[in-house]
Amino acid sequence: MDTLFECLRQGTAPEKVVAFAKKYLKKEGFEELYYDKMFCPKLEGRYYISPFPDVLFAFTMGRKSAYLQSVRMGFAHVDQPCFKVKSRPEWKSMESSLLNAEVYGGIKDHTWFDRPLGLAGTIMLKGEDVFRPESRLYDSERPVAIIPGLAIHMNREANNGWKIDRQKELMPVTGLAGASWAPGAFAHFLAGELDVDDSEILNYDLNLYNYDEPQLVGLSNELISSPRLDNLVSVSALLESLVEGERTNGINFIGLFNHEEVGSMTRSGADSELLEEILRGIFRAMDCQEEIFRASMADSFYLSVDGAQGAHPNYPDRCDPTTRAYLGQGAAIKGSGTFKYASDIRMQAILLGLAEKYDIMLQTINDRNTIRGGKTIGSMIGAHIPMTGCDIGAPMWAMHSARETMAASDYDSLCRILTAFFAY
Repeated sequence: MDTLFECLRQGTAPEKVVAFAKKYLKKEGFEELYYDKMFCPKLEGRYYISPFPDVLFAFTMGRKSAYLQSVRMGFAHVDQPCFKVKSRPEWKSMESSLLNAEVYGGIKDHTWFDRPLGLAGTIMLKGEDVFRPESRLYDSERPVAIIPGLAIHMNREANNGWKIDRQKELMPVTGLAGASWAPGAFAHFLAGELDVDDSEILNYDLNLYNYDEPQLVGLSNELISSPRLDNLVSVSALLESLVEGERTNGINFIGLFNHEEVGSMTRSGADSELLEEILRGIFRAMDCQEEIFRASMADSFYLSVDGAQGAHPNYPDRCDPTTRAYLGQGAAIKGSGTFKYASDIRMQAILLGLAEKYDIMLQTINDRNTIRGGKTIGSMIGAHIPMTGCDIGAPMWAMHSARETMAASDYDSLCRILTAFFAY
């Protein structure tokens, strides 16, 4: 649980999640490899590769060599719904200074009102070579903005529901306007934060995040309430299980991708050629031919690990009448007859067998016919590299809200089933 809470605190932007993962893996004895150099993995080795600052792959090698290398893989995404700061963000209204920001991903709009907002991401500075600008990872580590809600007296229909105008009503306020809040003021602020001259700032990729702390909730502290549970719960569980799960032979592998919340079709997303390139690089380093790679992939398995929709006590009509996931009853296999998820019946059977063997709580969920759940990276990974796979995740309430809720025991169940998957 300590790893999860630290991941939630530090994972305020995709690059910050990857930085946390690197630090965690390095402490556990993993060696860094580099995408632009030849891989040289060895038996019993532990490695990680970060081709770009917002994506990471890590793997462990078995203790014995084999003709075919079966790979057990787990994947998650590192991005969350948030607000991205625009390139010329300075805005004034009613004697207040605001940041012009755009919505990233499918946020639940009204939950972001009146939250303390931090600022995190990457800032690019001038370098000695114009093709090699300097990259700085940044986190304000304090609230720098807030989206103030409107008093009930001024919107009597607030409790009856209203459509929120994202450009008008979701503009973060950074303070009280003064003459200094003019074009260039935000870059001046960033320069001060980095202790550089304003002219050194070229551009940035920054998001505003909920600064709230993760907390245990409930009479017996059985619930976790926190920002970014979707999908840092999965990231943390994969990191822990990769370290704990060891096999005599074969490769255990995890991939942490960006941009799932906006479709994944980017260089750092799961709907790209990046995963296959990394896997082929590992097999080339083991002097394996194309036929061995294909045969190994055919004998490999993967899990797409993402939050699952938990059965909500106040909305029992929003989940399937018979196949639903309850908080506190284990991780959930996501089934779909239309193959929205990657859940191959064979992989489902394997997970159920592991759960029975090791006495791990595991449940199955289907969407209600009239309510479609969110998509995952599972199916697109299977489309790029044909393998047996399955979607699985911890049940949550209020997914994509500024704060989400899950059962603490379900994190333990998720870690145990993933460790069993990597170790058996």
